Amino acid sequence: MKSKLHRALLLGLVAILTAGPLAFGQGKPQNEEFHYQWQLRNFLGTIAGLFLPNHGEGSLTFKSVGNGHLQSELTITSSVARQGEYFRYGSEMDTRTLQPIRAWSSYSWRGETKSKSSPIEQTGVLDIASGIYSIRQNPPDKPRRMEIWSDGKIYPVIVIPLGVESRRMQDGRKMDLRHFSIRGIDTPDREKWKGKLDLWLARDETSTPVEILLSRNLADVHLELKPLQSPG
Repeated sequence: MKSKLHRALLLGLVAILTAGPLAFGQGKPQNEEFHYQWQLRNFLGTIAGLFLPNHGEGSLTFKSVGNGHLQSELTITSSVARQGEYFRYGSEMDTRTLQPIRAWSSYSWRGETKSKSSPIEQTGVLDIASGIYSIRQNPPDKPRRMEIWSDGKIYPVIVIPLGVESRRMQDGRKMDLRHFSIRGIDTPDREKWKGKLDLWLARDETSTPVEILLSRNLADVHLELKPLQSPG
């Protein structure tokens, strides 16, 4: 009897030691916070940079708010902004269904300020922030159709996996990252999304978002994850 009990306890201990942490997206939502540095890209972005901030800071946060819900928010700001230019995209989502419950966006850019917030009642719709979470949670291995909420409107888009790319970071490091591209598609009787979103995810357990490229108003905002600072 004692030998059977000893064996059962030993097997249980081995199972605990070999199980490792919970798989990403399972169990209780984990709080995460990523910090970025950003720059304007492409020709129009360079021109805009003559009059507006062309670099700054960004953050991507995922915070548990109870009941299995997660608040995700992407914020882009600049310490040199003369008129407080910023972008902010966020949502509250049910992590069990990956369905946003409410989404919001606001920005002040190129002299234009706009803010939108609305509940999302249609299933299968994601916003920019929850879309990043969804791709990290379940990266597609082939093109995937979805709907995206952007500034209060819903558009048909497609997520395109572009494979692993070797990317050089600003500090000289080279990283092999998985590239995903989100683009609007032409659909009868539907307005086409003019924005663009590209993600480069690390090949780790949590699919860390290392690079984000967000296109708005013909200017590309490229965000790169800041390197971790060593203590001391």
